[in-house]
Amino acid sequence: MRKRLFVLVLVMLMAFGVFASGAKEGGDVYKMSAGTSIAAGITKEESVDIAYLQTFKEYIDAHSDGRIEFTIFYGNSLGSDADVCAGVSNGTIEFYVGDITTASSYYKPSLLFSIPGAVSSAEQAQKLFESEWGKNFIEDCADTTNIRILGVVSKGFRNFTTVDIPLEKPEDINGLTLRVLNNPLYIQMVESLGGNPVPLDISELYTALQNGIVDGHENAVPNILQDKTYELEKYLVLDGHTGAYLCGMISDSFFAGLPEDLQQVVLDANDAAVAAANAVSEKIISEGIETLKANGVTVYEPSAEEIAQWHAAYKDDCMEIARNQMGAETVDGFIAALAEIE
Repeated sequence: MRKRLFVLVLVMLMAFGVFASGAKEGGDVYKMSAGTSIAAGITKEESVDIAYLQTFKEYIDAHSDGRIEFTIFYGNSLGSDADVCAGVSNGTIEFYVGDITTASSYYKPSLLFSIPGAVSSAEQAQKLFESEWGKNFIEDCADTTNIRILGVVSKGFRNFTTVDIPLEKPEDINGLTLRVLNNPLYIQMVESLGGNPVPLDISELYTALQNGIVDGHENAVPNILQDKTYELEKYLVLDGHTGAYLCGMISDSFFAGLPEDLQQVVLDANDAAVAAANAVSEKIISEGIETLKANGVTVYEPSAEEIAQWHAAYKDDCMEIARNQMGAETVDGFIAALAEIE
């Protein structure tokens, strides 16, 4: 009798251990906080960033069996773009969606995409990220900063825009005060044109334009529409100085700590998010110029010769800054990788 009781207790303990182990493994919930500067209420159709983020969340919610809890924090509620990117790097925030150059404080080679005139098209940029050079770039960034770039979406090219100063030629920038990203290449670009660059977080731009602190800024058409700066800025020149690249960035330590099946869910969520964001980006870019014109913006479209004049006005100075910031070998390798794609 005593032996039977012992066996029964042993079986019960073993069963409990199995169920407890299964419950513990299946019950783990991995919380992902995602920060964005975009305000709540902006739809997928209006914003490439929101198309990426919300599609990512929808996929995670549908395919992780509740094991990943993905929360989007809108309107800088987790801090500025720089703050959130820093959080991803130090592991206190799991996810960030923003411009690739935001990571430049931690990974200098991300400035390569700010060299004016270097990348000729969105297609070339996409091929570059998919190339051996691009794979090495992503892995090196993850290894050295804990920021893993999951996906890249092109928003077209960045251009100059102002409140009330017509823009056609490079000399039209002379004397203007323009908001720029906190990026040494963009700062140099405006200085080379005779302007006064003012680094500001995007959340401060609209008020700065309203109060006359800045005369304008530089940005891609999807961002100008998303941020509604066209309500104040009425002149745009399509000089296309650099590409605008939206990136989904995950804390690499968090990603590495996920079970393999959930890592795959995250990677698949990124694929879905990139596809959705690309579709929105293409639509906004194709229709954006007409939307801006309909809202009273005067858009000047330079000829190929005029665009070359714009690029010539700042390219050499910016290339020197790039070499000083990242080293000649890094810059030359980037240029060589682009040439190989061409």
